[in-house]
Amino acid sequence: MKKIVSFLLPVLLMFALFSCDTSKQLSKTSQTAQQAFDQGNYSKALELWEEVINNYKQKGEEAKCPVYTDAGIAAYKLGNTDKAIDYLKQAEWSDFSKEETYLTLADIYCKKDNLSMELVNLENFLDKYPNSPKRSEVRKRLFVLYQESDNFEKGEQLWDSLSPQSQNNQVLLEAFLLMNEKQKNDKKCQEISEQLLTQNENNAAALKWLANNTFWKTEKHYQEELKAYEKHKTRKQYAHLLKELKTISTDYKTALSYAKRLYAIDPAPETALLISKCYNRLDDKKKAAYYKSLANK
Repeated sequence: MKKIVSFLLPVLLMFALFSCDTSKQLSKTSQTAQQAFDQGNYSKALELWEEVINNYKQKGEEAKCPVYTDAGIAAYKLGNTDKAIDYLKQAEWSDFSKEETYLTLADIYCKKDNLSMELVNLENFLDKYPNSPKRSEVRKRLFVLYQESDNFEKGEQLWDSLSPQSQNNQVLLEAFLLMNEKQKNDKKCQEISEQLLTQNENNAAALKWLANNTFWKTEKHYQEELKAYEKHKTRKQYAHLLKELKTISTDYKTALSYAKRLYAIDPAPETALLISKCYNRLDDKKKAAYYKSLANK
């Protein structure tokens, strides 16, 4: 037994020393890679980090490799997004994922226009790092993604938890306006549009919603009053129609005002057509024809 121990002890000692030397060498390689990265030499940095990765793979210890995120970011800097995604996903499955793992993946998917994967990685970031200083900016981006993906329930929940400063952010307010418009929440859209115009009297998103909503609501009112008169045609109904037409005319003028302000900012054909419809209802056939011709250009 003593002979066996005497034989194994030097072997174990040599193995321990070898492992120690290997760990020191890997650490040194990683440091050199980081220096190269900091100097903008991403190709050299990636090459060195891949040496570290291969060493862990040879030992079957991929989950213990600490440099997958670093290698993924270096690959991304070099424009190799497929390799970047591969390494960053390896980092996610390892014991060494970090904030940059999820943020870089989200950025890659954003540039690839892969909304669902960008959203997933931002959600994962918030779940894993609830106290990160970057949390506020991530939540803002995530809210926009919820709006773009019609994820209204999550979007509204997130909106309610945003800071007052974020809720007053123009980009987020415009996204919130679109979210409520898709849900046909006119009352909320009215509030948001007025808030946007308070910030900027020429906010295109607010003017567009107000112009269209005011016109079509007024058009519905107008058609309802005409049908009511056609159905009864009494003196009383006629008097009521004349009274309502004054309100309707004022509302068409309001819609026209919003539409013309919008057209001055963005002369889109659909806005010219809306202006034409307003002038037509206000019995200004010349201007109605003029703006209709602009819409058809």
